Amino acid sequence: MRTLKFQIRLHTGQVDQLQVEAERVLIGSGAHCEIRLPVDQARVEHVLIELGPAGIFARALNFEPPPTINNIPFQQAPLPPGAVLGVGGCQIYSELVEAQGGQGAQGQKKKSPVMVIALAIILPVGAYMALFDDGGDAGPKPSPKQAPELWAPPVASCPYTGGQSLAFAREKMAVADAKRERRPFHVQDGVQAVPIYEAAAVCFRAGGDPGSGNLAEESAKFLRRDITDDFRTRRVRLDHALAIEDYVSAQKEVRVLLQFTEGKSGDYVTWLSNLDRKLKLKVGGTKKS
Repeated sequence: MRTLKFQIRLHTGQVDQLQVEAERVLIGSGAHCEIRLPVDQARVEHVLIELGPAGIFARALNFEPPPTINNIPFQQAPLPPGAVLGVGGCQIYSELVEAQGGQGAQGQKKKSPVMVIALAIILPVGAYMALFDDGGDAGPKPSPKQAPELWAPPVASCPYTGGQSLAFAREKMAVADAKRERRPFHVQDGVQAVPIYEAAAVCFRAGGDPGSGNLAEESAKFLRRDITDDFRTRRVRLDHALAIEDYVSAQKEVRVLLQFTEGKSGDYVTWLSNLDRKLKLKVGGTKKS
């Protein structure tokens, strides 16, 4: 199990250490917070630390005073190794460590991606044929191996210079933050946020603000990894649902995958569209019977 290890340096110079086995850690002056700071340094709930597939992420819950990462105020941003999270006069260092459990637990983590790929490869194709064996309209073939790329290569240059590039970068950063917030409710917003973060990173650096550029780049990397993992997992879930003839679950996964691939083209997207149409008939017929 992954564990978060913290070193907290208070404004008085006192240093504390804390280790938490949790996906979410609250920082604030409230008694319920995992990391409790003095009331004159932090609000009741000041910062939320979240542990995701790509690493540690920080979200500001209060801005009086504004929390910082490496002395730069933030709303939500990755917390890279060695970064200093500041709240008032307190400094917090975080580290992601593996809980000691022998090679068993770590081996399972390392094998999981291979198992996912293997599952996708060895799923029987018979279930696909059974699903669409309606005598008249031959259904689509099993899913194409090659899914479309969700993003083009990152933007390499900023269309503006000087102060204009900074203004453009700040605008893009705000748009990307808003889209990332909506991602749990609309998958496509999360996909769109990645290149916007990347454009912001390039323009921050072009305008002479490399610190903000690094934060934007880390946000893009975090979101890119997270969405890629989710996209891969959804594809495997769909294959599995079809293999066990769970058509209701398959229909749900198809609709999410169509959001991931909105605006894309190719064999995989065509297959998804055809599959969605077939599943509507299949699930509808099952409900009627």
